[in-house]
Amino acid sequence: MADPAPSGNESKHVILIVDDEVSLAQVIGATLGGQGLDTVLAYDGNRALELARTLKPDLILLDVMLPGQSGFEVCANLKRDPTTASIPIIILTAKAELSARMTGIAAGADEYLTKPFSPIQLIDLVRKALSGRLAEHDSQWPDPSTIPADQWVIYAKELTELFKEEKAARQELEQAVHRLDRLGQLQTEFLGVITHELLTPFGAIGLALEVLQMQSKDLSADFRATADDLATEIADLHRMINGVVKFAELMYKRRDPVLAYHDLDQLISEAVQPVAVLAQAREVDFRYLTAPDVPNVFADAGLLGEAVYQMAHNAVKFNKPGGQAQVRAFESDGWLTIEARDTGIGLSRDRLKLLGQPFEQHADTLRRGREGLGVGWAFVGYVAHVHYGRTHVSSPGPDKGSTFGITLPVVPES
Repeated sequence: MADPAPSGNESKHVILIVDDEVSLAQVIGATLGGQGLDTVLAYDGNRALELARTLKPDLILLDVMLPGQSGFEVCANLKRDPTTASIPIIILTAKAELSARMTGIAAGADEYLTKPFSPIQLIDLVRKALSGRLAEHDSQWPDPSTIPADQWVIYAKELTELFKEEKAARQELEQAVHRLDRLGQLQTEFLGVITHELLTPFGAIGLALEVLQMQSKDLSADFRATADDLATEIADLHRMINGVVKFAELMYKRRDPVLAYHDLDQLISEAVQPVAVLAQAREVDFRYLTAPDVPNVFADAGLLGEAVYQMAHNAVKFNKPGGQAQVRAFESDGWLTIEARDTGIGLSRDRLKLLGQPFEQHADTLRRGREGLGVGWAFVGYVAHVHYGRTHVSSPGPDKGSTFGITLPVVPES
């Protein structure tokens, strides 16, 4: 075969480019035209067969997915025709796997080129094909001359159907992924807006409450008690909304944990401080205890502190006047455990099964506004998950108290 860059009166090499993407076919044609090659374009399989048999091009660049006959069928038909069997065929495919290459070569193709490809790759492969320097295939590739022509056509049709099914499934999957990405984006945007709308009013409320408390010093004791109760209710509401926001951020992965070493005793002390006030108001004996030899915890202080608060808060909230609640922390076998025990209303087996589901709470509907939104234990579970830990819960039964715990791995500071 002559050199691909002719001179003088030598005829130019003719390249048949077959692709149903018109713009891509034109770009390939312009690229090869700039190398001194003549190009002819076809956009469907039937036209490609007609031009190949009429023009006898020096090389065919053949896409797989074509209207009419597929690239595999066109290739098989050309290779079984003695007048066109010697024309080199390069399959253009979007798949780089070995299976795609085997499919193309089994149909009789001489080589394949994976989309997207650079102009340099294209020109280099075309020059090799025109000079007869395409790499020889391994002996494992079938030799078209040894297999009946009809069998090749059947095989090519079967491969075409499989390829179409695979392409349709891939497109459907890509569309599903796109829809999921869009839903995730909408969730993130909604979470940002709702967080701002829920938390912003507390600035003005807090300022007004401070003014009210300052002026209430000269008023009656009943009025001051009412103002104090209002302050407590607002603080509880703010804490609850913060907990819901953090829970949502974890669920939708808007917040990655910021891990560092923290003194566990101090972390627990700060987390349960509001709970101690609630316990006093509800006449519950509340205490916390940290073992003296417990190591520092490697965790996100904000998330773990909120988890401790949720467990302690529930231990007091679902208790009875005169009851007991305790938070304790200890190390065992390379794990740090923080437990909240109480002598409160306990849990039935059915309630134990429902724990961890967001918005499921152990309170009747009429008390929902008072007892919160039921995300506390679900939040603790997510905190354990992002710290590679685990949770546990047990209860002997209704009115027999319960134990909730979170366990995290000990990470040596060295």
